[in-house]
Amino acid sequence: MNQAPQIVQIQVRNVYGIPKIYPANKAAQVFANIAGKKTLDQADLANIKALGFLVVEIPLFAGVAA
Repeated sequence: MNQAPQIVQIQVRNVYGIPKIYPANKAAQVFANIAGKKTLDQADLANIKALGFLVVEIPLFAGVAA
């Protein structure tokens, strides 16, 4: 029986012009904790995807009407 992949949500924020990848849900926070970091990097995301997780970027201002 196939299960739907677990979702890891992230947000990309510019900090002094440098894009930083922040965890946006509990699963993403767990991976950041395992990595011993507050933010994730591209290598972390590649490893998360290799484990079968679906990585989804959440817009910085999601849910805010323009």
